[in-house]
Amino acid sequence: MPFRTPDSFNRPLNVTEALTYLDAIKAQFRDKPGVYNRFLDIMKDFKNEVIDTSSVIAQVSALFRGNPTLIEGFNTFLPPGHRIQISPDQHNTMSTTTQSEVNHAAIETR
Repeated sequence: MPFRTPDSFNRPLNVTEALTYLDAIKAQFRDKPGVYNRFLDIMKDFKNEVIDTSSVIAQVSALFRGNPTLIEGFNTFLPPGHRIQISPDQHNTMSTTTQSEVNHAAIETR
């Protein structure tokens, strides 16, 4: 599944990448079209400022639980400073990191 690489985060997202991700969701949940539709609803809510980035991360993480490739692929679309990480030993456990949390942790360790 060709999602963005870390080196490509500095360039604008293109339509092909977004469509590839949507196709991956459709393929993974071809027997559960409600999952794809729910993902679109989450994106609409975010676009309409009904929910914030943290809520998007939480909802998408829950929606795609058990599908680490889709969850990690979603990082492509998150703003700088936000990232979903899945622990390697517990693939259903997710943590999110924001730039403010990284800055706060750096201050605490000094």
